[in-house]
Amino acid sequence: MRKVLLFGPIGDFGGRDIEVNLISASLSKAFEVKIFSTIYISKKSTALQNLSNVKFSSMQIKAYNSRWWLRFFSWVFYFKNKNEKAPYAYVCNKLSKSFFDFKTKNIQNLREEIQKSDVVIACVQLTSGYLPQVIDCCNEFHIPCFVRTTGTIFPFEGSYFDFLKRVPFFVHHSKTNAANLNKQIPSNYTIIDQCASIEEALLSIPIISGTSLVFGYLGRFSDEKGILPLIDFFQKNISNQLIIAGDGPQKEQLLLKIEKLKNIKWIGQLATEDISEFFKKIDVLVIPSFEESGPLVGLEAMASGKLIVSTKVGAMQERLEGTPNNFWFDIEDTNSLETIVKNLENLNAVERKNIATQNRAKYLQYYQRSIIEKKYNDLVLSVLNETNNNEK
Repeated sequence: MRKVLLFGPIGDFGGRDIEVNLISASLSKAFEVKIFSTIYISKKSTALQNLSNVKFSSMQIKAYNSRWWLRFFSWVFYFKNKNEKAPYAYVCNKLSKSFFDFKTKNIQNLREEIQKSDVVIACVQLTSGYLPQVIDCCNEFHIPCFVRTTGTIFPFEGSYFDFLKRVPFFVHHSKTNAANLNKQIPSNYTIIDQCASIEEALLSIPIISGTSLVFGYLGRFSDEKGILPLIDFFQKNISNQLIIAGDGPQKEQLLLKIEKLKNIKWIGQLATEDISEFFKKIDVLVIPSFEESGPLVGLEAMASGKLIVSTKVGAMQERLEGTPNNFWFDIEDTNSLETIVKNLENLNAVERKNIATQNRAKYLQYYQRSIIEKKYNDLVLSVLNETNNNEK
């Protein structure tokens, strides 16, 4: 069975980890898949969820297993920190760094993993550590690879990024992100978006449109997500109900803002299996982000048959193209959000249900799991076939 290596800063929970889980699940039926992370990853990782046949390792694990005294120091710091993480999480500590060249060993381990693979998929931002070494190693050993970009691609400067010219192929979430890169470095690419992680549960939610509207936000509480300006808007518009779910560095500030407000409710950080319950509670998903590559929650809303109010970020314009869901606003201009909310309130129940139905239909036509899985399998097979033909 041909071997696929998924490389990147793949942790226990996050957008990239969900993406890696999708790719692994897509390929593991036809290929032997292994995840190799540059950061801490454990058996609890979202990337490994429901994937008993996918192996994983990391730079930390490899270093931990290489020397008995590294394991000893790791356990010392493990007990000192009283953390839930595994002992290998502490292998790169202030004591071990005095005696051990981690970077050289990491590159050596990375090269060994690549040489054992038939295809390498780097799930990374373009600034991710060790990406230049991965590209150079793949080119050196004639192992096909492609970069699955995560996060928005911004303009970059300097010769450091010259290595991107040696990347044979890119996979992007959206045409917008592809254009952001191609303006700087022309490249071969394809577009493969995401799909809802609990697709079946979301598709089973009835599309019901009542007389009132409940708005919802699901995501990280951080600057780029625009959650605090969104809260400010609903602070001033107390007749509109907002349900929020998530966590992040702005959590305390957010909870302080809403503690006396009856129209805004925080329901905590949700486990993946509870996301469908969130969408059952709302009629409209709001995406107030300043920056996104997706986001995944947009596809989850489409699968759930919900209306979507969004800034023009990531892949959202492409996803909703051709639907009557044309509710765009600027998070820095609350007047634009107020206009959109009034437009939604002026729609009758039939009109709202029609838009929600078309959102779900668009998801089923382009983004359901079977379609995305086929795209990944077709891509890997085409890369392998091309490599075989070139070797003949």
